Amino acid sequence: MTKNILIAYYTKSGASEEYAKVIAETLKSQGLSVEMFNLADNIPDITYYDTVVLGTGVRMFIVYRRWKKLLKQKELKNKHLFMFLSSGMAIEESDKAVEKFLQPLIEKYNLNPNSIIAFPGKTPEKWAKYDENLKETMKPDLAKRWAEDIAGQLQE
Repeated sequence: MTKNILIAYYTKSGASEEYAKVIAETLKSQGLSVEMFNLADNIPDITYYDTVVLGTGVRMFIVYRRWKKLLKQKELKNKHLFMFLSSGMAIEESDKAVEKFLQPLIEKYNLNPNSIIAFPGKTPEKWAKYDENLKETMKPDLAKRWAEDIAGQLQE
């Protein structure tokens, strides 16, 4: 069984961190050992981990550069890799967000993730005040279900 899981994320508005916490809690509830790492601090050494879960946000249609630095690590090819994105585009078109933001990076860095997903991000407060439907766009239940799927894959 996979023992050591790193959840590394980069966030500006906090959505990716919130999803990372839900994923970590869910994996821990399945008996897995999880460590969280905010990439704003620095880039971690991933050699100790069997599994790496990477999460990031998008701002102005660009994936955060700090997060992309982690994708360059050759050791990722020897890990169980799971990637998530939190994005405004994923509020309505999750698959399109994966295709636009994650798929090009997977190809560029020649990665082979076990699973990739896009979660709805946070709507900026200045926009949400004009539309009640935009106030609660995050879907932590999606992150929980995804983490349960990850746990199932790792425990097989």
